[in-house]
Amino acid sequence: MKQLNKRKFNTICVKTYIAISICFLYIINLVCCLEAPQITLPGQGIIVGTYLKMFRAQNIKAYLGIKYARASRFSPPEVDMTEWRGILNATKFAPLCWQTPSFIENTILKKLLRNKVTEYNDDGYNEDCLHLNIFVPDGFPGLKGYAVIFWIHGGDFSNGSPTDIEPFQFVFKQKVIVVTFSYRLNIFGFLSTADGEAPGNYGLMDQSAALFWVKKNINHFGGDENKITIMGHSSGAISVGLHLISEEWSKGGFSGAIMMSGNPISENSVRSPKVYNNFLDSISSLFGCNRKPTSMLLSCLRKVDAKTLAKNIPTILWGPVVDYGLSNTSTHFIKDYPRNIFKDGNYQNVPTLIGVTDMEDILSLVDDLTNIELSDDDFFHMIDEVSKHDLITNIESDENCTNSYIITDAIQYVYPASADKLNVIRKFVNFHTDRTYIAPLFFMADTLSNNNNTVFVYLFNNRPQTKILDLPDWVGVPKFVDQIFIWGVPYMNNNDIVKEWSSSDKRISDLIMTMWANFAKSTNPIISNVYVKWNSYKMENSTILIINQNFNTELVNNMFAVRFWNNYYPSLVKFAANCCDLANDAPSNSFKSIFTLLIFCAFLNKLCLSTL
Repeated sequence: MKQLNKRKFNTICVKTYIAISICFLYIINLVCCLEAPQITLPGQGIIVGTYLKMFRAQNIKAYLGIKYARASRFSPPEVDMTEWRGILNATKFAPLCWQTPSFIENTILKKLLRNKVTEYNDDGYNEDCLHLNIFVPDGFPGLKGYAVIFWIHGGDFSNGSPTDIEPFQFVFKQKVIVVTFSYRLNIFGFLSTADGEAPGNYGLMDQSAALFWVKKNINHFGGDENKITIMGHSSGAISVGLHLISEEWSKGGFSGAIMMSGNPISENSVRSPKVYNNFLDSISSLFGCNRKPTSMLLSCLRKVDAKTLAKNIPTILWGPVVDYGLSNTSTHFIKDYPRNIFKDGNYQNVPTLIGVTDMEDILSLVDDLTNIELSDDDFFHMIDEVSKHDLITNIESDENCTNSYIITDAIQYVYPASADKLNVIRKFVNFHTDRTYIAPLFFMADTLSNNNNTVFVYLFNNRPQTKILDLPDWVGVPKFVDQIFIWGVPYMNNNDIVKEWSSSDKRISDLIMTMWANFAKSTNPIISNVYVKWNSYKMENSTILIINQNFNTELVNNMFAVRFWNNYYPSLVKFAANCCDLANDAPSNSFKSIFTLLIFCAFLNKLCLSTL
């Protein structure tokens, strides 16, 4: 009898356990699929989002595809505050802006960064694309609200989208809001006719429209409108720097700035609006439009189907231009070349975090890293072309100037000859990295810190311990690899790409996410939960954080190449451009070499005195 009762008791327990388990699973499923809390946006309407879930206890809220502005083709954006009827379903991404394919579209890095919690459709493109997405921690935001990171995607101003990164882990672990958004790209965002018809920079204006929509509405999502950090990578970082100097468009819209792998003073970051003149001839011919007057050209291009226009435009390096004085109907975005504006101190003085990887463009510079064919003669021909290009851009007359040897001699002094192929390729990579990334990095750091601004500078040279790229030992950290750690990719569910991330990669990702979030919350990256020393940058000591396995703060002693590019090189090119007659009348090559040596010695003397 006792055994029978015991059996009945066990049966009841099992059934009860099963029932509880089913109820528990039902509740979990219900929570997973619940709509995020409804939010009422004044003057617009009610919006409902969705819960995103990665693992059993990891939830965040997402409000996707919210329209922040509307815009006619080749015109500035108009903030869209039209009230909608009913409840806006913000549970999926809006169509992306029309763009050209990215060179990293199918690489392992792209796949890792775009490992999604939410579904998206890469084929969904539309000209009506000015939408943003808000990712919110699941919890109580506190009395002041969550700090906000306003993410500006990269892509050379021709491609890219808000779905290029997955902010789930950053939002979940660091308890900050991340906002991603679309802005107009390539011809739609940056066409300039160098007159009032199409001044250009529409993509940058879109960014400002999105920024002020966030500034006005983020408190309804639990965010603090007084703690908005604009953050970008590559051309997104260039955009961040341009918002610092954009005056009326972005002034007062943010409290901090993070620039990664990009800088507005780098070569070709901002150009003359006349740069597109020749392209306008081919574009008008391609689509059967009258080239002049430009009003007729634009009227014709506005009638071309958006997909046809996007798919058939010639390969052009689209991007920001100096648009001051071009339009009487809209405010300029960029008054002058950024180097001049920053030198004059005309920028928003907010705390800044800025840095680069140690070999940014290595994957695009070298086709085959295992089979190096570059010789020292190849290096000379390359710097000769660079010298002639820089000289031509500084000559105001049509005179054929032959003074490029003055420039090449100086470059060869800084990057001396070598017979070893591996040393040559390293020299080539260092030349490009110093010129394009390192020197602009320190120019920005020197300029900002000299105005009593708080600046934190880093150099990222940590390659993942988990093998994701097959690179030779001498290769450092390529572009985009740092983003793996910043967005917490080692914690993402990407088993189809990487089976298991190393504990070291997870540790470093935790540290970096914490420092970036600390900066957004308090402008101090090491204020809490970080055992790393990272002092703000000062021009007199050039101290930066080296992000690797050790996280050491280093005093950068070898500033010779940086000072060469920032202090001497611009003056040298200007001198060579202004002294064609003197150099061309020189009696011999020996005289030319001595002449160059004397100039360079003067620079060395100045540099030595400045470092004493």
